[in-house]
Amino acid sequence: MAISSEPRLGASTNGDLVNRVQQLRLDGQLGAGKNSRGGGGALLPWVLCGLLAVTWAGVGVRSYKNAGQKADDTASAPQGTAPAASSTNTPQPAGPSAVAEGELVTQLKGNVIPSLQITVSPRDVAAEITEIFFAEGKRVKRGDKIATLLDHLYVNRLNTEVASVAAAEAQVTRAQASQTSVAAKVAKAKSALAAAEARGTRATAMQERAGKDFDQARQQRASGSIALLDYQRFDADKQAADADKIAATADIEAAKREVEAAEAEVKTAVASTKAATADLGAAKARCAEAQRLVENCVVTAPIDGTILTKSADKGALVSPNSFNVAAGICLIADLSKLEVEIDVPERQITRLKSGQSCKLQADADPTREYRGVVDRVMPIADDTKNVVKVRIRAYLKKGEQQGEFLKPKMSITATVYNTPFTFDPSKDLPWGDEATRK
Repeated sequence: MAISSEPRLGASTNGDLVNRVQQLRLDGQLGAGKNSRGGGGALLPWVLCGLLAVTWAGVGVRSYKNAGQKADDTASAPQGTAPAASSTNTPQPAGPSAVAEGELVTQLKGNVIPSLQITVSPRDVAAEITEIFFAEGKRVKRGDKIATLLDHLYVNRLNTEVASVAAAEAQVTRAQASQTSVAAKVAKAKSALAAAEARGTRATAMQERAGKDFDQARQQRASGSIALLDYQRFDADKQAADADKIAATADIEAAKREVEAAEAEVKTAVASTKAATADLGAAKARCAEAQRLVENCVVTAPIDGTILTKSADKGALVSPNSFNVAAGICLIADLSKLEVEIDVPERQITRLKSGQSCKLQADADPTREYRGVVDRVMPIADDTKNVVKVRIRAYLKKGEQQGEFLKPKMSITATVYNTPFTFDPSKDLPWGDEATRK
């Protein structure tokens, strides 16, 4: 029975490849002598097989990557819309396609976050918590007591500063009394100066009169019309008047020096009064600061809101200025003003604009829908995921209590439409700034 030399119909591609490789063997063509020199020709088929295997592996990896990229593009398309058909003959636009008025822009998952969220901690005081007046989920008003701290240190400091204020006030009173006393001394010195000047004026007048009488007596003595005794009396009166004048002048100078000294003491007293007043002001400032620290030992709610988490309990040490000690007591947020944060792929970000209306559905109850509006596109992208975060303002339903259903960190499906949002006071719980929003 003859065996056909034709290849069988079911022969595999690998068999044809082996046959072709065998045909490439150069043993017979190159001669046995070459085999005997080291068998180098036997390695050539294996080298060719290796090259072919590497080539086919590269083609397979490239096909797998292309298929994954197409799957990602399909997954990023908005829900409810079919992916655009590709054609090698139809040119595609470089940017994102325009969205008509009222059409769906995108549908993405996000999370609820409070618009206003504050970590409550003591202000500038570090102490042990003595009482806690809240629990998770409790609603508080601004100014409500949250916790109290051990205030012994700050009360003692306040008492010290109160005593310092009293001492500074006494010092001011003493300085003012000294200033009054010195002012009286200045007045007395000026009075003494006035009296000395009056005596000096009188002594001057007496000196002039005695001088004239002496000159007349000297002329009369020369003519012999006056006795020697009378002449000597006029001479003695003139010398006494000259002496009185000298004494009066000395008294005036001494009185002037006393006035100057008293005025210098007044300046010193005024400066002392100012210094004492400044010390009093500083003592009062320290006392006010100590009073503030004592008051800060009572921690109050900074806003109207709901307690989300408790960070510390009674007996814990809290310090806002330490890295090794807890700083916060609790986390409080206003649950009447919630936002949804979504991650929008960069290639879709130009399709979202502030003011577009949104439909918000929580995974907890997809049948319960909320109205929302695109509030703002964050100014920085996330380069690890190639997305840009977008904040959507959520409007609670009219009459719904805050925190009743929507809660922070809930998963939300946000559907954005290319339709301008209009606030409806009959349906939406207002944020309070609708009149100023553009």
